[in-house]
Amino acid sequence: MRLTRCIVRPAVMAALVGTLASPALARQQAPPPAPPAAPDALAALADEIAGEVAALRGWPFKSSVAKRRATPEEARRYIERRLDADLVPGRTALQQAMLQVVGLLPPSMDLRATLLGVLENQVGGYYDPDTKTLCLVERPGGAPAVADRLILVHELTHALDDQYVDLNQLMRAHSNQSEDMDLVVASISEGSATGLMVQYLARLQAAGRLDMKALQEYAQQEAERSQPLLDAPPYFSAMVASYICGMQFLAKGNLMALALAPDNKAFGESFLATVKNPPRSIEQILHPAKYWDFAALDEPVVVDDGSVRRWLARPGLHVVHSDTLGELLTAILAGPKDRRLDAAQLQLPGAWTSPAATGWGGDRFYLLAEGSSADEARRTLSGLRGVWVTAWDTTADRGEWLAALPASSLPAGRVVFPLGDRAAVVLLGFNERDSKALAGSLGDARLAFTQNGSAWMAAR
Repeated sequence: MRLTRCIVRPAVMAALVGTLASPALARQQAPPPAPPAAPDALAALADEIAGEVAALRGWPFKSSVAKRRATPEEARRYIERRLDADLVPGRTALQQAMLQVVGLLPPSMDLRATLLGVLENQVGGYYDPDTKTLCLVERPGGAPAVADRLILVHELTHALDDQYVDLNQLMRAHSNQSEDMDLVVASISEGSATGLMVQYLARLQAAGRLDMKALQEYAQQEAERSQPLLDAPPYFSAMVASYICGMQFLAKGNLMALALAPDNKAFGESFLATVKNPPRSIEQILHPAKYWDFAALDEPVVVDDGSVRRWLARPGLHVVHSDTLGELLTAILAGPKDRRLDAAQLQLPGAWTSPAATGWGGDRFYLLAEGSSADEARRTLSGLRGVWVTAWDTTADRGEWLAALPASSLPAGRVVFPLGDRAAVVLLGFNERDSKALAGSLGDARLAFTQNGSAWMAAR
């Protein structure tokens, strides 16, 4: 999923704000809330907050940021433009078919339409890196002053980051490579803005600048607005992971240190470091030590596409798309179909993986279709089938994954068999005869794996 940045907000706000808006905290005295900023006061409020954001991060703004109010209709048009840019024509149909075959999307669900419906309900504000403009979306009935303030903090952090690293270039360089890397890139960007926002919120609380009753009501409103996202298939709720897990990752796994830090400078340095040298998988985001701690460094196992394509070659059957799902989507697939997260769980980074997925070493999914040629198969997408090659850190990790599959979200009729001592293959949509033929030929296929540039042997 190419994750449209600066959009998914209510679910995150409900989780983070709800933590500070507990009933116990709400009993504290607080000054009366300031009235919501009028449109002509937005620039003044944004300039005030921009100064606070720059002071926290320790980076001066190189130029002022354009700001304006946007109507819900304008926000919808912006989301549509971003989706059209992010969802590459041709690739989107293949991506949707792959997600349906593996069980992450229902067979009849339209990826673009569902994304639009989910994101439209979530937008509270956005920073557009194309026009370098921050937009605060007007809501029916308005929003409490703290809502505008927090959204501005988040979006102004994006704007500040953009002046130092070029967010569009970051997206272009690493997105649309795989589902796995799309989540990595989103986690870097959204984790940066979420971490500074959390620090800012904690400072407001400590200074007695929060109306805790209004904050409680706001958290409840945001929880209600996030419900369509939480009710969607778990694939879509993974968008929220980039905020929560990205923040934990940039904090190097120590969120308490982030909350207590005198400023956001070290966090900003982590952001710059990961822009220069991005994590290679969402596994490193979910388990920060696997990136930051050299002794625990864990690079993903890479499945050689050529060796798999040679094994799968059959007359009239063609590989039309290949992708890497990564640990987070592997964890979703290992869980039951009816699994849903609630807003309280969203603030817990551990909610985004599972014991069955934490031994993930690498994976590659191959979507196959029938046709007289690869072009025809790609165009018609008929007779769809899937082959998912997975690699695991240990034999025990693979065993834990295999044990979870009977109750998993993978479609019925799957065929699963081990490969060597640390890999496994899942066949989806194949009849019994073809499944047996593929399994029988695997011994001679010599599938190739590498890790950190060196050979990784499934049978070692």
